[in-house]
Amino acid sequence: MNDVFEFSNRHKDLMARDEEYVLGWRYEPQVVFERGEGVRIFDVDGNAYYDLSSGMMSLTLGHAHPELVETIKDMADRFIHQSAWYSNPWCIEFAELLATTLPGDLKVLNCAVTGSEANEIAMRMALGATGGFDICSMVRGLHGGSLAAEAMTSVGGARRRGLGPLTMPARSNCIVPAFYYRAPVDDPDQWDEISLRMTEELIEYTTSQEVGALMLEPIAVPGGMIVPSKRWLQGIREIADRWGALLIFDECQLAPARTGTFWGFEPYDVVPDIVTFGKGLSAGFAFCGTVTTPEIAERSRGTKGLPWAGTYSQDPLPSAVALKQLQIVLRDDLAGHAATAGAFLEKRLAELTEKYECIGDIRGRGLYRMMDIVTDGKSKEPDAEMGEAIRYHAMAEGVTMIVVKNYARICPPTIVTEAELDDIVGRLDTAIARAVRGEPVPTNLSNSSSLATNDGAKRG
Repeated sequence: MNDVFEFSNRHKDLMARDEEYVLGWRYEPQVVFERGEGVRIFDVDGNAYYDLSSGMMSLTLGHAHPELVETIKDMADRFIHQSAWYSNPWCIEFAELLATTLPGDLKVLNCAVTGSEANEIAMRMALGATGGFDICSMVRGLHGGSLAAEAMTSVGGARRRGLGPLTMPARSNCIVPAFYYRAPVDDPDQWDEISLRMTEELIEYTTSQEVGALMLEPIAVPGGMIVPSKRWLQGIREIADRWGALLIFDECQLAPARTGTFWGFEPYDVVPDIVTFGKGLSAGFAFCGTVTTPEIAERSRGTKGLPWAGTYSQDPLPSAVALKQLQIVLRDDLAGHAATAGAFLEKRLAELTEKYECIGDIRGRGLYRMMDIVTDGKSKEPDAEMGEAIRYHAMAEGVTMIVVKNYARICPPTIVTEAELDDIVGRLDTAIARAVRGEPVPTNLSNSSSLATNDGAKRG
């Protein structure tokens, strides 16, 4: 692709119409896409780009997977929508198969349309089952955009601005994260001890002490791809138990398979009481959910509006597509592939870290990684402008990626090959070099995403 973006008149017209008639967050340039294939997407001019965000972390099998396409065609001709007061074979089979991937007695599914809904269902379950009042979430966590889920979220002040009077009061963002890269002490074990102790003290002093749940992402992606130690996450389980609270794991960003295990929490030997899923298990459709034990399901039934059933939850078409994708993920051992390919990706990204001082750290697991962009390695000062410059130049190199502030995500579909990963990292290398040289980037950081910096600074 040319170094300078060249768009057809039709493309420019679509960009202008989108800006005039659609209210939404857009990166610059405001490319309009019309199709996808495998790990690539194509704009209306036919230009190809590697999709390093798998849609919105949703397309585990990439774009236009032939088996999913066939399922969609079959269901479109057979059964698309039904009343949520009834079920269908595909939803039931999905729930049964999903239960085989989970530990303990986690097997009862309450379907939802979005990850935000799934997390709100989880909160309702916890409060209904325990009779508690407060729900505690992790600082730097993100749980969705609906009001209750947004109240639990603590990344990006701009996305919550003005919502205070509408958000739920019975929450405390008080779990101190295991963010080792910018911890005030260098020893990870010491920070585990300090952060866990601070968490318990904050629960004591910032809540009603009637705690219904501790809710967090096992790996907090938007907050900085925070990968905790086994000791830390097991410590969170112990804190929840001491307070008589349920432990909720939000896996909407993680499952299935992309971290090298089906569930992101698997390596930690911790079993939650409730787990939520979305995005990656949805295959790009509105099929998300909340899984818990039969005991918790029964204790919460008939309270807090449970079981939840929105208009489109467990519709037959998305149920069938999600089922087919789940079968493929398990059949093809994509978790194992993500672990192997992820090790290759980690090695190639490490080469960039050695080459460029602006890459302060690379974190993650499997095929879900993040570059932490900094002014220099010593200060670890976040550099949002450099992050935006890298994203912009990567686009010019045929790579689309999500960059929020100084965090650049690398999340290709789990079907990606090592040859494709090698090509992707090579293109990123070129993009980073251009950003470091200070080549112009005519974008406004305040418009780059829902979590971007708000100073309106322009680079270029």
